[in-house]
Amino acid sequence: MTLCELLIYLDRESGYPVLDGDCEETIKKALAGSHKDVLTGRIVAAMAASVDATTAAVPILRAQATTALGPLRLKAMRDDVSGHDLKRMERTVHAIDGAFNEEALAARKP
Repeated sequence: MTLCELLIYLDRESGYPVLDGDCEETIKKALAGSHKDVLTGRIVAAMAASVDATTAAVPILRAQATTALGPLRLKAMRDDVSGHDLKRMERTVHAIDGAFNEEALAARKP
């Protein structure tokens, strides 16, 4: 799966808008700290950094995506963030699992 495919899936399935323009724009804005949503920007930036993304077409693995969010999740739990933001982080992790589960199931179909 590419980072772009994952971002599109998360935008569609997480319940929260992820894309801020197309995939390339979203990554650039996230890495620059100018994504329209601060938390989502941090999530996208962490995943992009985990694969040294120079383009949205870079492959990303489930482990890379979820591991990238680890420090953000720990910081959110340690700091006094809203329950809403904690829920968003958890929904994002579940949506990442869903994306890779669907990809694996699609690969098994004859």
